Amino acid sequence: MKTGELGERNFLKTIEHMVAVPEGAKLRFDDDASDFPLSENQNIIVNVDTFVGTTDWLPGMTDAQVGRKTAVMALSDIAAKGGSPLAAMLSLCVPHDYDVIATQELIRGFSQYCMKKAIPFLGGDLGASNDVILTGVAVGVAPPKGIISRGGAKKGDVIAVTGDFGLTSAAYEILLKGEKAEDSFKRRAITAAYKPEIPIGLISALAEKDAVTSSMDSSDGLGITLNTMATQSNLSFVVETLPVAEGVIYFSRNLYINERRMVFEGGEEFILVVTVPSEKWDEAVEIAGNLHVPLKEIGYTTSGKGVVFESSEGYIEVPPNGYDNFREWE
Repeated sequence: MKTGELGERNFLKTIEHMVAVPEGAKLRFDDDASDFPLSENQNIIVNVDTFVGTTDWLPGMTDAQVGRKTAVMALSDIAAKGGSPLAAMLSLCVPHDYDVIATQELIRGFSQYCMKKAIPFLGGDLGASNDVILTGVAVGVAPPKGIISRGGAKKGDVIAVTGDFGLTSAAYEILLKGEKAEDSFKRRAITAAYKPEIPIGLISALAEKDAVTSSMDSSDGLGITLNTMATQSNLSFVVETLPVAEGVIYFSRNLYINERRMVFEGGEEFILVVTVPSEKWDEAVEIAGNLHVPLKEIGYTTSGKGVVFESSEGYIEVPPNGYDNFREWE
């Protein structure tokens, strides 16, 4: 069997026995990042993410934007686990004939995003390959109690997100399939795909007040994220409000694409999905507001399995579809 036939998530199950989980670690295998204890009161959190030119480089992206996005990819999972980022590094491989200025721009984009977030960029490694490959490494710290896994949701929690979905799905339709869109919407969609943002500091602030039970970065798609969190929490997630970005419904209906597919089955959005104890919801909204991060309620957790969307047509199953590194888009 080939990896593309098996798929990334099924492949991970075959190697779980090869991966160590240190004593005192809060995160299990196949969470967003990995951790291990430094002391009784502090764990280190490490994440690695790779950008591959032939599969990840969107038409029109500059070299600096590629470097920037790699930094976002590496840092996002630290933020999602409640870590305070300490530093980042970059491994960069380019072909022998790649332009020197373009190579510098890849590094500059990574470095400048770290600088913007006051995170030291410590350098890294250079190599040669047949493709442009950037691997970002991010390191952070958190108290053990402040590390938030994918699977800690409790029955009756509020499900919330830090943004609206569908813009990057639209950008892929525009950039890869040549679909048309109004200029203002096209600019917003492409900016979301080229220059994603992440809310560093939110999860750690919520964790300090016991106002978050689970958290996950949505870069593989909202449907995959919700299903993963529901499965690992042994609960059912019910979505009552579709977190759809302005203009996405109009754009999708013009293409005869169901807007639910644009929202649930996209990816590369880096919006955080969290569960919050219902009695802590008002406090969580206040904390997010103080950090200038939107926190929007979209549903609730309950007993059962799977993820459903509560629509006017009844309950509709939300499948775990999105981006798979071995299959690309499912």
